[in-house]
Amino acid sequence: MSGENNHMYGRTHTPESKAQMSDSKTGANNPMYGRTGALNPMYGRIGSNHPNFSISPANAKTVNVYSVDNVLVGSFSSMTAAANWLNIPRTTFRGYLSSGKVWNNQYRFVKSMS
Repeated sequence: MSGENNHMYGRTHTPESKAQMSDSKTGANNPMYGRTGALNPMYGRIGSNHPNFSISPANAKTVNVYSVDNVLVGSFSSMTAAANWLNIPRTTFRGYLSSGKVWNNQYRFVKSMS
């Protein structure tokens, strides 16, 4: 089926197809089969859905938002905070931050040096 669209468009899988898909993900067919305890790549790590998980401050960078007149409009603790303030997607914000281009003919985004 390579190159074709693989959309179901309201149809459902047959019981045989469901069984085949299920079998392909169990036992020796599963790349994680037998990787329990210390063999599991996530062993000892805290997942992002764990209550004690947080982004370390060392990874967060302060982001400044400037007007086109080079006046500081706001300083934010993260890209996400700045993107939320502007009500734009974080990926859009990141693109403008890395390119140095002016967003919406209004703002320029700069990572803080500190």
